[in-house]
Amino acid sequence: MIEHVILGAFLVIPLVIVVFLFSDEILEEHRQRVEAGDGHHMDWRHPLRSFLHH
Repeated sequence: MIEHVILGAFLVIPLVIVVFLFSDEILEEHRQRVEAGDGHHMDWRHPLRSFLHH
């Protein structure tokens, strides 16, 4: 049981660190695209709502 907890910690903690480090970089890149007026915009709404609004 304790081995599973230790293994899980070794798998999850590095993943959390990587996500934390790269999330700021990804958000900054997104902000730069929005400010630059790049025409491509990802619609994150539900596909059905997206379809109904177009």
